[in-house]
Amino acid sequence: MKQVETLLYIAILGLVGLFGIYLQNSFMEDAPEEQSFKTRHDPDYYIENFTATGLDKNGQRRFVIEAERMAHFPDDDTALLDKPHVVEYEIGFAPRHTYSDEGWMNSTGDEILLTGNVRIVVEADSRGPGGTMNAKRMRIILDKTKDGGGLFK
Repeated sequence: MKQVETLLYIAILGLVGLFGIYLQNSFMEDAPEEQSFKTRHDPDYYIENFTATGLDKNGQRRFVIEAERMAHFPDDDTALLDKPHVVEYEIGFAPRHTYSDEGWMNSTGDEILLTGNVRIVVEADSRGPGGTMNAKRMRIILDKTKDGGGLFK
């Protein structure tokens, strides 16, 4: 009788041990997959006091993009701009200044989406007296190919 009781205790302890191993394996999470830096949407570099100048094919300045900070994302080659200021130049006319809180630039650099307190300032020139406009959002398509004329496509 003593041997049966001992075997029963050993069997119960074995079952408890197996149940513990089962619980441990069932609650363990798989190791997170390591993502390549190019597949994550994390910036690979920042530029403080960012300035970029766009020229036409004749070397004339077409636009200047300035921002307090630019963050570049390698997965889609886009950039986020903090406090962007876009100056667009048109031959024979006053430059157009556009300010906002934030901006997004596409991978080719010819499209900028400005958001948050967008303000457009145009000085007086031969087209008119100039003025200021305000908006919540604004999309600017920069045309780098024109010799003169407007910048909006």
